[in-house]
Amino acid sequence: MSCPDCGRYMCPKDMVDTPVGYKCRECGLTRVTRGGVKPRQLLTASAFGLVAALVLPPLVGLVHFAFIGALLYGGLVGEAVKRGAGGHRTTEFAAIAAACAVLGALAWTPIFEFDIVLAVGGAVVAALWVSSTRLLG
Repeated sequence: MSCPDCGRYMCPKDMVDTPVGYKCRECGLTRVTRGGVKPRQLLTASAFGLVAALVLPPLVGLVHFAFIGALLYGGLVGEAVKRGAGGHRTTEFAAIAAACAVLGALAWTPIFEFDIVLAVGGAVVAALWVSSTRLLG
């Protein structure tokens, strides 16, 4: 019997059961430990998050209640990152969402006064939105 990925011959004691069939030990273990997040998904999620984080602060500034604005801002940045990630909800994408929310709030500092509630609250809400949307929406 040979491995479907690399073509190496394998004996029954070296086979690893994977969701798509039996593979050799090297191919089977690398697939399990790699996770499934592709670099392209990380890049797309970062781009979606940064665009949302750079566009939203002036619009959220129209909401005069700080905590509601932070919830709205964080949720929208988190949703943008989640859609850019193809729906994945891993800790990598939660960190990307939080970083995008902070960078978006910092980018508007020269024009508007720095809003710590928007930066920190938005980052927390964005990370929670991506990692566990069952709690927030």
